[in-house]
Amino acid sequence: MSYYAIDFGTSNSLLNYISSDGVVTSVPLERDGSLILRSILFTAEKDEWFFGNEAIDEYMDNDGEGRFFRSLKKFLPEPHFKGTEVHNKKMNISELISVILREMRIRANKHLGVDVTRVIMGRPAKYSLDTDCDKIAEDRMREACKLAGFTEIQFCPEPLAAGLDYDKNNTSDKVVLIADFGGGTSDFTLMKLHSKEYTQDDILGISGLFKAGDALDGQMMLKFIARHFGSDFEYKIPMGNNVLKFPKGLLKKLGNPAYINHLKERDTWEFLNKLKSNSLDEVSKKAIDQLFTLVECQLGFQVFNEIEKSKIAFSDGVSGEYIFSYKYPGIDIEHSLTQTDYEDKMSPVVLDIIKTMMEVFETSSINPSQVDQVCITGGTGQFSMIQKQLKSIFGEDKIIEHDIFESVVGGLSEYAKKQLS
Repeated sequence: MSYYAIDFGTSNSLLNYISSDGVVTSVPLERDGSLILRSILFTAEKDEWFFGNEAIDEYMDNDGEGRFFRSLKKFLPEPHFKGTEVHNKKMNISELISVILREMRIRANKHLGVDVTRVIMGRPAKYSLDTDCDKIAEDRMREACKLAGFTEIQFCPEPLAAGLDYDKNNTSDKVVLIADFGGGTSDFTLMKLHSKEYTQDDILGISGLFKAGDALDGQMMLKFIARHFGSDFEYKIPMGNNVLKFPKGLLKKLGNPAYINHLKERDTWEFLNKLKSNSLDEVSKKAIDQLFTLVECQLGFQVFNEIEKSKIAFSDGVSGEYIFSYKYPGIDIEHSLTQTDYEDKMSPVVLDIIKTMMEVFETSSINPSQVDQVCITGGTGQFSMIQKQLKSIFGEDKIIEHDIFESVVGGLSEYAKKQLS
């Protein structure tokens, strides 16, 4: 009996093999031998898919022609998301995610010379605060696993997995907060670590929300960059007197890297064409023209890539004025902002994340001063505003960074080993 442990992330995915005698092997998933596969799909022709960095290269080589998918995990808890059309075929979210999981399984099987059908799948502490939506998300993920060829599927909360991985090096009794800041979710587990057998009583609290790195990037888009794509757009409908604003529903899509390419779906595209013809001035017309170029040429990935670079620059600290710049035929953006401007607009997202983190203490008899260590994992945990908050609450000496990208899959492997005993 053997297992795959899969950390399917909003941004990155990893897979470990756990043999029947408990030996753990990390499996390279990228063509260049990297263990980390970016959770990205691209298809330009029917039945031809590309994954990870190769998907990005093909997308660039095809000048944006085709379907490009990123952050698919975000759609799992949304009951109204029924799917999208790919090469004239409607695909639901389980089918789209199964394409990635199937390829991961195929690559792992080929690398190892085995055929594994059992999987320990990571899941956020909460896909959604709504219990029904949380169940919908897990059911959809289970279906994706089945479509990928797995017949035995078990789920393990990702922050708990990070705790199990961290516990491998533990030799003393302590209270630890596992804080997993990813691309799409922030997850938290407050737990007791010790050298004895673990029980459910050792989990003191779990909380999480669908806000992390992508939400920070989306906030920068909405607060600073979206105005160059029409967020301040005003228009009048024919024979109407009222001045109307850019629709909030479309603005939400523009501010989400997972949704931005959906602006090209038929109904939305037809509405945007009507919008364009009713602009009130040249400034609005230029902005909406840039939006058309963004959508027609499927430049969402490139724009959000530049936004992510800006996030890294601000996290490192910017002195003076920072210029966000993006240029493409039909798009010319230069937007200046300061560290103060940026942090002021990012604060609501950061505070939402920290507020959710503090919920783990509400269900336990532990207060933050009693936490012995805070174990940070996930790339967004490096963001300076989050680091400042954590140090303010717990003290700098308690903050520990642990296997930023591989701790979850490592913990899922530990969980799998327990199933063998």
